Amino acid sequence: MTWYLSQSWEEFQQELETIRHHLHRNPEVGMELEQTKAFVWQQLEKIGYAPKACGKAGIVCTVGQGEKVFLLRADMDALPVKELTDLPFKSTNDYMHACGHDLHTTMLLGAAKILKENESKLAGTVKLFFQPGEEILSGAFDCLEHGLLEDPKVDAGAMMHVFPYKDREPGEIFVAPGGTFMASADWFEIQVEGVGSHGSTPELGVDPINVAAKIYEGLQTLSAREISSKERFVLTVGEFQAGSPGSSNVIPNEAVMKGTLRTLNEATRQQVKTRMAEIAQHIGNAYRAKVKVIFTNGCRSNVVSPELAEQLTDHFDHVFAGKRLALADFSHDVPLMGSEDFGEISHQIPTVTMFISAAKTNLMLHNPQIVLEDAIMSFGAQVYVETAACYFGQSAFEPERVKVRAWK
Repeated sequence: MTWYLSQSWEEFQQELETIRHHLHRNPEVGMELEQTKAFVWQQLEKIGYAPKACGKAGIVCTVGQGEKVFLLRADMDALPVKELTDLPFKSTNDYMHACGHDLHTTMLLGAAKILKENESKLAGTVKLFFQPGEEILSGAFDCLEHGLLEDPKVDAGAMMHVFPYKDREPGEIFVAPGGTFMASADWFEIQVEGVGSHGSTPELGVDPINVAAKIYEGLQTLSAREISSKERFVLTVGEFQAGSPGSSNVIPNEAVMKGTLRTLNEATRQQVKTRMAEIAQHIGNAYRAKVKVIFTNGCRSNVVSPELAEQLTDHFDHVFAGKRLALADFSHDVPLMGSEDFGEISHQIPTVTMFISAAKTNLMLHNPQIVLEDAIMSFGAQVYVETAACYFGQSAFEPERVKVRAWK
């Protein structure tokens, strides 16, 4: 069986390119997605949906019928990065879709159209979820708190992410193996309050830079001396702020460090967070400084259902013959130390994660020069559709048709 589409696949691809270019030109970040949300809402209504708000900036809608409900997620937010490409549809502001969320949103809108035109064929209900705030690890939390997995109650779900592969052509799909696939993430801030003084009289103050430097060194001993070498985790301090320009002869009052912690094991995650606070506090006390350790936001690891992964892998081998990347073809160690707040959803329902090759480049996501390919979008829309169909025990497209319709 091949599902119906009311236009040629070439016209469909052109339509998706128009949508993607609009989103790419007008990126928004975090939970402040007023224009993006309005645009996606309008596109859904044009297809025939009745979208609903979910939390501050999320959108949900459903298609199909039946008791089984499958969630398809696409994130919509961009990054606070100034774009450095020469694309004719490059960003018009100081933000950039350097992580490909514009592609995710466009491909799910494409899937929404295919699903709507074939609604009578669906053997279940698909819940489409357009998510804000993934980059700040806040969107999934907010939407879960506002009933994302209810009305109707969701049974299982999937996310897809574009990815650059230097050795693979765009338009191939990778299904993550069962188990923990991506790390948890915690953003932290360590505030060190000292006593300011003249640079010539440090003995009359408490130097917060000295204290913060010793805290930094102390934190690095966690992986070397306190956590088993079998446990992978990454603790990174990415910001260190103290003093102000032109004040090199001043001992400042405060130093602030900010960073991220990524772990694969929840027990390790909690242990490291506890020890981070203890080490920082004790070092602060030793040097007469006041220290605060604040974990600002975070998410649990992304867990893939072994059953869903196996089912989808077998299905893709049939429908997308020759287009599925095996684990041996994946260019990064698994589990990944990168994080996804879809992980919070994966701890509440069975989920599966997919990556789709979108650029043949050495550049990584979040790079201001990365260019992700338009050409994968009609194929990506089909992948979303086929993922939901697989959960319902169906197949939307004939393999020989997919080979023709996939990107060229």
